[in-house]
Amino acid sequence: MRHSGATRTVNANPAEVWALVGNVSTVDGWHPDVASAELLSPKATGIGATRRCFFYDGTSVREEVVELDEGTRVRIRLSEFEMPMNRMEAEFTLVPSGQDQTQVTFTVFYEMKMSFLGRMMGTTVVRRRLATMASRVLAGLDHYLATGETIGENFDASVARSS
Repeated sequence: MRHSGATRTVNANPAEVWALVGNVSTVDGWHPDVASAELLSPKATGIGATRRCFFYDGTSVREEVVELDEGTRVRIRLSEFEMPMNRMEAEFTLVPSGQDQTQVTFTVFYEMKMSFLGRMMGTTVVRRRLATMASRVLAGLDHYLATGETIGENFDASVARSS
């Protein structure tokens, strides 16, 4: 699978960051594109934790935790989405970085539909769009950690604290 993503250092310790990215029920507080999220599984953490994210543009996606290194890495498989992808997964990786700081990497892994045309789009347009989205997600996470303010539809990542 191809991948794209972003990395950002946030002013929070890994446990604080993990409390958000490791819990599928918190995403609508800090993800700038998620209007709401519905817990679909009996648990909000761990392998098998599942949610449906509803986006401001009216679409939705089902997401399930499929891999986990407690406190440092979570991989989520996306399904039931309206994108030209055969497969998509998203991963957050946390690395301590100084006193009360965490380097957070958000990577999206994807396999495009369509043969040659899809592969070409995947290496150009889609890769750039996913990198931009990953940067916005990390800016939203950082802003939420710093302020406690829920990220809304009009979140402007350019005015959020930059690292």
